[in-house]
Amino acid sequence: MKISILYASWFGNGSKVVKELADILKAKNQDVTLYRVNEKIMDNLPFADLYIFSTPTRKFALPYEMEKSVENFSLNSEGSKYALITTYLDPRTIALKKLESILEKKKMVKMVDDLKIRVKGLKGVLEENYKVKMNKFAEDIINNLLEH
Repeated sequence: MKISILYASWFGNGSKVVKELADILKAKNQDVTLYRVNEKIMDNLPFADLYIFSTPTRKFALPYEMEKSVENFSLNSEGSKYALITTYLDPRTIALKKLESILEKKKMVKMVDDLKIRVKGLKGVLEENYKVKMNKFAEDIINNLLEH
């Protein structure tokens, strides 16, 4: 399956997570491409069987740059499948709820439960069990793609 991971990362936590997730998915014979989110990229994305959006949380919310980039996602997105990831410091984050709302308006279809990885500081360390969570997320993605 072709999977595009679109991510934003300001302090490196999100970048680390998506790169490790891409490695896990590639080891399971998935065709994965990483894209750092910006409006130019969002206008020129190739088709994928699944789009994974990964965002940090800024002040409990979706960062403005990520919000605008996803709002401008111009691919014929109706019916396209997606999954969401966030790295967060405070569990009160609403970033993924906002991102999900934007994607639902584009009539995209959510495939799996969100992957939320807590960080212990702006520049990491990631929570102890994050690799277990990432492996389960990857398995859920593959199983759901095979079913649909």
